[in-house]
Amino acid sequence: MNTVRYIYANDSYDVNKEKVISNIISIACSLIELPNEIEVEFTKLDPAVYGETSTEFRFRNRITINEALSTKESIKPVIHELLHLNQIHTGRLSGRKGFVIWDGKIFSLDKKTTPEVWANLPWERDVAEKQQFLLEKILKLGVS
Repeated sequence: MNTVRYIYANDSYDVNKEKVISNIISIACSLIELPNEIEVEFTKLDPAVYGETSTEFRFRNRITINEALSTKESIKPVIHELLHLNQIHTGRLSGRKGFVIWDGKIFSLDKKTTPEVWANLPWERDVAEKQQFLLEKILKLGVS
């Protein structure tokens, strides 16, 4: 059983959202390898950004979800970010500010990286390949 800690940047506490996300994480833990402790942060992100997962060591077990999303809208981004968390936890993905290491290869990135380029980065393609299957499996097993 994983421990989930919720962090709110604003006063946007939502017990229903926590319940749904905890359920997603519980099911995901039975399907993919994840760390024993996971932090879920809700904060204001750019409207085009639904979630993020930091490769920084001090935040290695944290996913960030855009607080503007409803509970239902949060499901897919949570699953997407949990897959990135799996990549970090299993050692496939790491990095520091300005660069990312994927399967031993270094990628230099900056804030000017376009969404099209970002979507074609290998760790994003890896998540894209797994996301729908994981989403369907989690929904089938009962996220409410």
